[in-house]
Amino acid sequence: MLSISELLFQAANGMMKVSSNVPLMDTPTEEDRWQWVYEVCDAINLIIYPLLVLIGTAGIIYAIVLGVKLARAESADEQQEGKKRIINFVIGIVSVIALILLMKLFVTYLPAWINPAEEVLPTT
Repeated sequence: MLSISELLFQAANGMMKVSSNVPLMDTPTEEDRWQWVYEVCDAINLIIYPLLVLIGTAGIIYAIVLGVKLARAESADEQQEGKKRIINFVIGIVSVIALILLMKLFVTYLPAWINPAEEVLPTT
């Protein structure tokens, strides 16, 4: 059974045969079909570490701001609110960093899942 992309290529080739002397398009290879995935993985690999640095820096600055607000809190209600914000912040920053690292792991091994013949060596 032909996939949709193969049917579209065959239809385009048939139209080109009938309408003009334009050279026919080649049917896509398996590697051509998944080339966009490789490009996306390369782009993600380029931005992942600067993204981690940016999130870490913003997290440190926000943690300092929350700590100063907690230290300046005068009433018990303000202190409780500050503690809740710090706990929520820690949970949030740990979740975001864990998801980014999982995305890095996924992107590293995705090409091997698409093309099992390709050997994947994790990049550092």
